[in-house]
Amino acid sequence: MKNKWLMCSLLLLLTIPFAAAGFMDTVGSVWQKILSVGSLNFLGVSGVLPLTRILIGVFVFTVVFATITVLGGQARNQTPFNLFNRAQAMVVAAVIAIITVIFLPAEVLLATGTGWATAVALLLIGGPIVGLGYLLVTYPEGEETKGTVLIKLVLCMLLFWILSAMKNAAVIG
Repeated sequence: MKNKWLMCSLLLLLTIPFAAAGFMDTVGSVWQKILSVGSLNFLGVSGVLPLTRILIGVFVFTVVFATITVLGGQARNQTPFNLFNRAQAMVVAAVIAIITVIFLPAEVLLATGTGWATAVALLLIGGPIVGLGYLLVTYPEGEETKGTVLIKLVLCMLLFWILSAMKNAAVIG
């Protein structure tokens, strides 16, 4: 137990000069650099489009590389992919991914992103609404009691709250 207290006090004494010398400012600036890498500010670009291009590039590289290595690894079937070893497959996949990222129009990226955002929003918002509506219709298997009526009332209030919040969000947004 004495060793733990000794180590903690020694560690505290060693950190005091760093705190006095602006150690927290240094940590804060390092954190800002990490955040700028994530937002692509170090490239001089900002927004969602560059990040989407990077993600599309990673996705295309992964799919093409996996396809070439899996189909090329089957020795019993003679496919064109058997010509590539792993390093060559990596180069081919990287070239195809870079070409895809460079020449894919911004309108296509934005339209695809909008479509997927709409689908995810519909799933995240419509799923609970449909589930709660299904519970309202099918909940009591037998006869209704005061408890099931109370549960249905709470479910109706929850549905009303969700739908009114979505109405307000749709009008404002």
